[in-house]
Amino acid sequence: MNWWGATVVTEPAAIKTEAKRVVFFEDRAEVTRVAAATLTEGRQWVRLAGATILLDDRSVQARASSDRVQVLSARVVRRVRNVDDLSRDEAAKLRQGVEEAERGVQEIQARRERLGRRTNYLNQLVQQWCARLAQVPGPVVDSPPSEWAAAWQSLIARDDEYLEQSGALHDELDDAADIQRERGRELSQRSTTHTIYECFIEVQVDASSMDDIELEVRYRTPCALWRPEHMARLDQDMKNPRNGSVDWTSWGVVWQQTGEDWKDVEVAFSTARPAQVADAPNIDDDMLSKRKKTAEERKQIVVQMREEQVKTAGDRVEPEMPGVDDGGKPLEFTPKGTYSLPSNGQPTRVEIGQRALKASVSRVLIPERAQTAYLKADMNWDGEAPVLAGPLRLARGGAVVGRSRTKFVASGEKFETGFGPEDGVRCKRAVSEERETSKLTGSQTITRKVTLRLSNLGDAARELEIVERIPVSEIDGLEVKLEDAKDWKLDQDGYLKRQLKLEPRGQLTLTFSYEIKAKSNVILPF
Repeated sequence: MNWWGATVVTEPAAIKTEAKRVVFFEDRAEVTRVAAATLTEGRQWVRLAGATILLDDRSVQARASSDRVQVLSARVVRRVRNVDDLSRDEAAKLRQGVEEAERGVQEIQARRERLGRRTNYLNQLVQQWCARLAQVPGPVVDSPPSEWAAAWQSLIARDDEYLEQSGALHDELDDAADIQRERGRELSQRSTTHTIYECFIEVQVDASSMDDIELEVRYRTPCALWRPEHMARLDQDMKNPRNGSVDWTSWGVVWQQTGEDWKDVEVAFSTARPAQVADAPNIDDDMLSKRKKTAEERKQIVVQMREEQVKTAGDRVEPEMPGVDDGGKPLEFTPKGTYSLPSNGQPTRVEIGQRALKASVSRVLIPERAQTAYLKADMNWDGEAPVLAGPLRLARGGAVVGRSRTKFVASGEKFETGFGPEDGVRCKRAVSEERETSKLTGSQTITRKVTLRLSNLGDAARELEIVERIPVSEIDGLEVKLEDAKDWKLDQDGYLKRQLKLEPRGQLTLTFSYEIKAKSNVILPF
């Protein structure tokens, strides 16, 4: 108590903490900090410093390393304070320099004033001397002209001396004023205050005796996230170009601007979503209704043409801002070692996995999409954890050939990756069409012929896989039939594939045709 009788409440001293482990989620991070504390017997509050002001208060957890200490509760305390950039000694020294400069300016100004008074007095003497000299009628025998001349020269010399002193004092005053302004500017710039936002985690503990323990606090904070990124490097077998190996490397790319600089911390990357609601949504009734077709609708069948993608495990509907797709099972990647992650908002890459895969390499040409072929590698992912969807950098040997994206690949799933174009193979595609309508039945027939002209611009033979496609009908009134397609293989999705070999500097022409037949009441979209 003070002498007024009031109780003085002192805040506990803050103990510095160090970040030990950081777990990154797709929209936040979980930080674990540790601190060494010396406890007294009984209940007490321990204040820990180092946490970001952005932390989620509800996520704070604390525990003690000793069984003799019981953690009762934890809370977050935030405060704002203004801090001067200068210490008291530095500010006093700068102010003393400013005062000395001001006194120097005042002294020079006083000397200028004294010199000004002397100059005015000298001017009055010159004026009086000239006036008295004009009253003399003329030189006589007893007049002393030499004394008059000496007196005049003395006045002129004194005037020159005062003029020289005035110029010197003017220059000296300018220099002193510059020093005064410079010191005043330095004092103004450095005598500023800035606002500090502080956050403390206070832990209430109950100790049975005095003890030195380690306290651990855990909390979650926004402004920190991660996304997967990959790199695939293809090395072909020179003796057998169809065989190759792909070195697949995955990284966790981290962005964080929490205000905490994490140095030498253990990191982990999780696909869990702790902030999302875990309850299943309510199912609303989906009301279906039907109506009778009109007479005009019963007469005609309107056919609509659409592009349908063949679905795989990696094809998923992504939101506008995609997160981390884990296939529905939360995963955690824990790289070895420690890492330093500064709070600057810039990406930092941490390697989370590397694997060597056997690949079947082929040269694929899709004339409908491009005139050049591209190199494709078919692989089987045999890792324990799946490949997460994300950006993919591609390399062939020691050269980076481009950027792409990889979809979600489950463990044990087969997938393919393109490794850039093969400029040595070119193709020109031409489509001709004939239409015919029967005059008796009104049935419609469309015959399309596709011509491919292939060229090998290189000096070596090239094996090539060509992929084309034809429409697939889903109704009875429309039939698509493939004709004149020797050596082409057609699957159920309408894809035509063919394997061939182009000789060096060789050219080859391929053709196939298909026929579309529709009844008279079918309206075709093409």
